[in-house]
Amino acid sequence: MRILVCAQRDLVVCVALNHLLPALSDHTVVVALNRPPPQGDPRPDDPLSRQRWYERDLTDQVVFPPLDQLPHGAGELLTYDHLSREHGVEFYHVTHINTGDGYALVRDFQPDLILSVRFDLIFKAEILAIPPLGFFNIHPGALPGHAGLAAPMHTLISGESTLTSTLHEVDQAIDGGAVIASADLPYDRTHSLFWHLPQLYELGMDLFLRLLPILAEGDRPPAKPQDLARRHYHGRPRVEEMRTFERQGFQFLLENDFQDVVGRFGSTWPEGQDEAGLLPSGSTRAPR
Repeated sequence: MRILVCAQRDLVVCVALNHLLPALSDHTVVVALNRPPPQGDPRPDDPLSRQRWYERDLTDQVVFPPLDQLPHGAGELLTYDHLSREHGVEFYHVTHINTGDGYALVRDFQPDLILSVRFDLIFKAEILAIPPLGFFNIHPGALPGHAGLAAPMHTLISGESTLTSTLHEVDQAIDGGAVIASADLPYDRTHSLFWHLPQLYELGMDLFLRLLPILAEGDRPPAKPQDLARRHYHGRPRVEEMRTFERQGFQFLLENDFQDVVGRFGSTWPEGQDEAGLLPSGSTRAPR
């Protein structure tokens, strides 16, 4: 099969692709990456922006470049550059998806199916109609109750003790397509929310991999339409919601958790790097 993966370029997605791509060696795979522009220092009143700074800017600007210079990966996980070399997968950075560079990529590749993973851009009908075997998304929340943005944060605020990864069909309603399958991840309060995200998306990748043999046989997977009367769509998190999250004893990101994840790539950052001015303003190292 010809599989197009549309994903955001960040640390969490890179971990998830390390889980996915080795299992797709019998398929022709192309990855379209959307790279959000650098955000600059996080806003003091927005801890989620600090998490994004680590996942995106710091990873791209500090963690991955020295690893990319090595002839082979330095750890158990591979950077985007090494994933491309190891698995012969082309990575394309796209600015648009329904027009311009992204649309041209989809049109020329003509994928049999498309998987969306943390992709920032919204797909319109013309793109949705292209893959004959289906268009699927991995959503980090239970549907229909936690559609939209920051689903893991809202899951925990609501009093639930497990996070959910949902594989669903993509239609023109954001996170509104029929649900294929879901899997739960118990939340470990000794770690931050960030620490759970790679595992959550790896669960979603497993759900997708279980779907492929069904599609290869020419069958359609059983899918459960969402009860849209129960749908709750979360928009951009408000300051008071983030404060509620922290008042309940949760943390968005601990540097020790970040170290654990980048250590799987063979990176020793950020040990000894504070003096180099690589941390955002006001950042402090979490206690060991």
